[in-house]
Amino acid sequence: MTALTTTELIALVFVTVLAIIIAGLLLFLLRRLRDRKAKLLGDLSDRPQLNQDRAFNRLAMARREVTILAGQGVDVRRAQELIAESQGEFDLHQYEKAYQSAQSAHEALVNARQQGSMTSGVPLGAKPEPSTPLPTHAGPTAAAPETAPYPPPPTPALPKNRAESRFQIELLEEELSRLPSRRAKSSPAAEADALRSQATAAFDRGDFTEAFRLALSGRRALGASVESLPLSGTAPAGAPRPVPNGSAATDATKDAEAVASGERCPDCGFPALAGDAFCRGCGRPRSATSCSSCGAPRVGDEPFCGRCGSRFA
Repeated sequence: MTALTTTELIALVFVTVLAIIIAGLLLFLLRRLRDRKAKLLGDLSDRPQLNQDRAFNRLAMARREVTILAGQGVDVRRAQELIAESQGEFDLHQYEKAYQSAQSAHEALVNARQQGSMTSGVPLGAKPEPSTPLPTHAGPTAAAPETAPYPPPPTPALPKNRAESRFQIELLEEELSRLPSRRAKSSPAAEADALRSQATAAFDRGDFTEAFRLALSGRRALGASVESLPLSGTAPAGAPRPVPNGSAATDATKDAEAVASGERCPDCGFPALAGDAFCRGCGRPRSATSCSSCGAPRVGDEPFCGRCGSRFA
């Protein structure tokens, strides 16, 4: 084996050092990218708006699951208690705890459904086969007393105007995002964006009526045919206070009050307008409020009429 010359040794050392430097740079860049990714994910998970949306969606899904499983005869009392606890935490802006409670409600529903299937031996939703009656002894027998099922705890009512204010803020944000670039720099657009920020701040501190009024004022500044609610206490500095005149003002105020006090979806709390067949927030079909055969009012989510036995649509 021939010995390497001085030039070859220098070239070999140079290539080795260059390879080490390149490998070190690659490892350094990979570490920086990994740290940057972890920081971005951490910042994203700590955003209050993201935590609020996650808790709101998980709570709405848990309510929907309770409605479906309760109709199949599953015991959902524990899940309803957890949903009520989650709603209370959500109203106190404890969104992470609200999400965990709603997730626990989902797990309680899964366990209750599995236990119900194992106990009955019949898949949920299936009609059991009629069994052969046992022979009875002759003579009078005492009738077994009928036991009424334990009524589930009522679902806590949503705070006044919370769902409506959230709905109006989302509409205002959508209308601002659809503005053309030339109009987005105009004075009405700037005023509407400032009102959106004030409405969001009012919603975060729990003043839902004020948030609803500010969001309506922002949409009105963009030209929408809505009107603000009356002031609830002291308005934020710089917030406009439009004072409409005439019958148009009366009609607009009545429309705003009708939206605020109208019927809301039992699952997500979004307001329902007259003629809606589905919820605008979660897509749930709206149930009938009276029997189409005899006109008797419907109580809760009962599937059949208590007067004539007809099935609600």
